[in-house]
Amino acid sequence: MDPSRKHTVICTAGHIDHGKSALVYSLTGTHPDTLKEEMDREMTIELGFAFYGSDVTFIDVPGHEKFVRTMLAGASGVDGAMLVVAADDGVMPQTREHFEVLQLLGIKTGVVALTKVDLVEKEWLDLVREEIRALTAGSFMQAAPILPVSNRTGEGIEELKRELDLMIRQVTPRRDRGLFRMWVDRSFTIKGSGTVVAGTVLSGSLKSGERVEILPPGIVARVKRIQIHKEDATGCRIGDRAALNLPGVDKEAVQRGFLIAAPDHYQPTYMINARLHLLQSAPRPIEDRTRLRLHLGSSEHFCRVALLEEKQIPPGRSAFVQLRLEDPGVADVGDRLVIRAFSEGRVIGGGAVLEVHPPKSKGATPEFLERLARLETAQPLEIIRQFIERKGFTGCDVSSIAREASFLESEVLDVISALHRDGEVVRYTPPPRWGIVASTHWFAGRETLLKWLEEFHSTFPQFKGARRSEAKTKISPNALAMIVDRLIDALVDENLVALEGDLIRLASHSVSLNDAQEELAAEILKMFVAAKFIPPDPKSIAETLTRKGREVDSVITGLTERGELVKLHDPDGSVILYAKDAVDEARRILLEMFDATAEIKFTDFRQRLGSTRKYTTPLAMLFDSEGISYRDGDVRKRGKR
Repeated sequence: MDPSRKHTVICTAGHIDHGKSALVYSLTGTHPDTLKEEMDREMTIELGFAFYGSDVTFIDVPGHEKFVRTMLAGASGVDGAMLVVAADDGVMPQTREHFEVLQLLGIKTGVVALTKVDLVEKEWLDLVREEIRALTAGSFMQAAPILPVSNRTGEGIEELKRELDLMIRQVTPRRDRGLFRMWVDRSFTIKGSGTVVAGTVLSGSLKSGERVEILPPGIVARVKRIQIHKEDATGCRIGDRAALNLPGVDKEAVQRGFLIAAPDHYQPTYMINARLHLLQSAPRPIEDRTRLRLHLGSSEHFCRVALLEEKQIPPGRSAFVQLRLEDPGVADVGDRLVIRAFSEGRVIGGGAVLEVHPPKSKGATPEFLERLARLETAQPLEIIRQFIERKGFTGCDVSSIAREASFLESEVLDVISALHRDGEVVRYTPPPRWGIVASTHWFAGRETLLKWLEEFHSTFPQFKGARRSEAKTKISPNALAMIVDRLIDALVDENLVALEGDLIRLASHSVSLNDAQEELAAEILKMFVAAKFIPPDPKSIAETLTRKGREVDSVITGLTERGELVKLHDPDGSVILYAKDAVDEARRILLEMFDATAEIKFTDFRQRLGSTRKYTTPLAMLFDSEGISYRDGDVRKRGKR
């Protein structure tokens, strides 16, 4: 494939029987009507194609009002338009409707062919010219040349060709996302080859032998052959009118309205945020929850519109909306869309896709609407920036952004590198993966974590710290653990937070009790020291001191956090509390016994402490865990096992 080659697609538009197909034949020598019914009725029913030179395709679309859907399929993805108006009829209803569609699809250039001029007088011709100028006023075709032609006599054909050549040279190349996409507008079977799909390549390139994905069903297939302009080719690229041979795929499995795309990038959606413009000619305003027919490329869907700004969209106005599809559709940011009234089927508006896979909107804040307004630029930087912002604390990386936002990984890497350089994202995993989170979420999470710890210490000053595992939920229920860990590590590095095992606390925090609690703490600690190896339980302490249980529990927690009491568990899991001095003394006694003998019976140790099995067992288990002793049958030996 020649990288410098530019392929241009031009669509015809206009009312039935205004000579579109005959004009394409005069220009190209190929008649776009291929169906027998079309030839018999002299009316285009399906899309017709003819090739003008080596790098221009004419798409001839139906003019009859019943075939507007087919016209919409053909008009997507074109570079320029040729509006055809018959001099003997002038501007007709479908002329206006087709012209409105061309504007809604964002087509930027075109010419007007005034056909059948051999059938009218000059004065009538001048009136039709004025009618056309009134139709195109204020549009992309307001200054377009109006060229009188006759398919019967050949008058004006050469001049029309010169104007078309000029228009083709001036067509602005489409921005290429780099990922292959092609809407299917034809699907058929060739004996001995299998299923063939045809369409206009919207972006990227494709070579024979490469894999593609058929969406929305998600079927992956290999492309065996490619044809451009009915000639075999090694590949195709943006703008080409291409036919792809997909062996092994049933014809019924792929149909008009499906998208052929690079695998693993585009995903079907039921939600689309968009800017929607209602035509001035629309018969009535659009109300919230109105049911519509939505056209994306060559696909058609039933949907309901959720208005995000006003209670209704009046004719001639535009607004942000959320389109909720009744069946899965495929779209990309920047794609043009057209809507038709659900019942009458007439075109009433259109616009552009701003966001794919958005959450269901429950109301639009000013910030949300401002974000959609920024997306209207459809620039990679803004699209990726907002994708990262939307992910919040769930995080994302190069591959997930490329896959979910439909970009090449190289383009994503360039954008997030720039965002990282400018401080807009924080990296939680190193290159080449580049796990990132938006700085706005990072610093909001940072403040949330510090505030939570501050409130925790204020409420429970007797606790050393909160459980680290709770931090993730406090920051965000959907937070990625890896991001939370990286955030905590950063706060530790800043000496704002300290970690002790599974506990997290502010670095400035220390366990504290008020004056009344300190007095009670002294009494409680005195009871534990006196009881030594048969310590009291909190309930008996509360009864002895005639205090409420929660008062005693709170102070005991503080003493435990400060290390003045040691919390152990018996074999049944019940909590046993000891004075730290009692634990130290028991440890010293055990070591003295080991100095005298290599093996110690549990009963001997219990008798030396003057305690019971219930209270001695937790101490023996503690010393085993410290590596002072280990159990061997009925005795304990010194050291680790």
